[in-house]
Amino acid sequence: MKSSLRVIAASWSGKGALELGAAVGKQSSQLVAEMSARSAGGALLMAARPFAAAAAAVPVVHVPGASGDAAGVLSSIEALLSPEAPSTGKDVADAAVALAYLGARGNRRLWGKVLEKAAALGPSLDGPSLANLSWALTTANVEHTRSLAELAGPLAANLKSLKPSQVSYVVEALGKAGVADVELFATVADLAESKAAELSAADLARLLWGFGAAGVQDGKLVKAATAGLVAKAGELGGREAAQALWGLAALRRVPDAALVAALSKALKAGVQVPADAAAAAWALTTLAVKADAATVKALADKAKAGAADLSANQAVQGGWGLALLGDREGATALLGAAAAAVQKDPTALSPSALALLYSGSVAAGVSGLPPQVADFAAKGFGLAVEHGRHVRGSAAATFHKEIAEAVAYASGARHRPDLAAKVVSYAVPAPDGSTLDVVVPLDPNTKLTVIGVESELLSTTGGVLGGSLAAARVREAQGYKVALVSQASWPAGAPLQTRAQAVLAAIKASVPSLSSTVDKLAKGL
Repeated sequence: MKSSLRVIAASWSGKGALELGAAVGKQSSQLVAEMSARSAGGALLMAARPFAAAAAAVPVVHVPGASGDAAGVLSSIEALLSPEAPSTGKDVADAAVALAYLGARGNRRLWGKVLEKAAALGPSLDGPSLANLSWALTTANVEHTRSLAELAGPLAANLKSLKPSQVSYVVEALGKAGVADVELFATVADLAESKAAELSAADLARLLWGFGAAGVQDGKLVKAATAGLVAKAGELGGREAAQALWGLAALRRVPDAALVAALSKALKAGVQVPADAAAAAWALTTLAVKADAATVKALADKAKAGAADLSANQAVQGGWGLALLGDREGATALLGAAAAAVQKDPTALSPSALALLYSGSVAAGVSGLPPQVADFAAKGFGLAVEHGRHVRGSAAATFHKEIAEAVAYASGARHRPDLAAKVVSYAVPAPDGSTLDVVVPLDPNTKLTVIGVESELLSTTGGVLGGSLAAARVREAQGYKVALVSQASWPAGAPLQTRAQAVLAAIKASVPSLSSTVDKLAKGL
């Protein structure tokens, strides 16, 4: 029984999800043939998980000319995982690798036994077993945050016994589960810095993705990974480039020109999976990177061709990205697929995803969405905006209040009662049902809205990211002139006159057509 699992585990353990698909044609028939020597009947299936497909079912690939008793293998795995079986950590890891290879993601009972057995073994799991278990969970797209959180301790203890490439698989799995073990990730960052030469481009991409998915900001890791990706640009494939971009976007780290060039070259050379193309489009737009036309076309062509295979979340993210990148045809195809999913099941997208659907359709000028879906998406956009307003921290709330007071001062209010009255009058409902904090009617035909962009919505260097730019496009479509004010450059706590000068400068920069009006107001300060 154990030797049967070894046949599968030997060739597949230690491979990341990125390499799994590439190795299919070369090795799978041989492996299945060896398994078939012990069993007969039934076609074997296997899964190759696109890294950005956390919300989607795993695509299943049929192995040509392969047959075997898959049910018998699964029964053997179950026996191996029983509480009475004297299984070792290697046995559990091999069982997980076998399940991933067999495409058994939907067998929740067996995966539950894997996780229970791993938890029972706990500290006795060695480094390689933990790495292979992490790889299997990621590859099979199995989510269980608590179990991986409990394994973070043994992983940290065994980190030094792992090869640098194995560490990347561990980080990918922890990130996917949202396990943000800061101490463990800090140790990984030190390792990435000291052993950068031993990490491949795929390893570095996995590290960036894992840190991004876990939400762990670490400048040392980002610096080592980005430098390594530029140095090893020749190793980059489309998927590695998409994964690295996704991680950078999640961390709000805008890549420099050299890295953008390296990643763009890899994306243009070919992205194999539609989900990866959608993820790359989302990441480029989120980071507000100006991608060249050839890169955008490559992503749009791949995503459009596989739109039917994308989950609703993948489709809406990719469609939103392509809309802001300027590919109307690609955006229409993907947003249409997402809209169809919503029409079939209104719960298919969260309010934040509906906001992407709405803002993407507005940016791309997509008019073919079903009316009821378009209206529903607009309400989702408004709900997402309102949620953001109601969960502001004290610093963000103060920032928005100071902007409103600065606008009131710039428009002529000098005494506290006048300032307070103007601030209250500025808050008005938008057509989508959300509230705009500052709307100033400049004349009967012109309304200006001043939108503060909080630090959490800026890049780590203070740049305005794609989400805020997309929201501005929506407000413009609703008939407003839009001025964005960055919290990074805001003179917090400064005298009102100084803040008024800052807000007028932001208005002039955002809406050049209002320069003469702004100049008149500036003279009255």
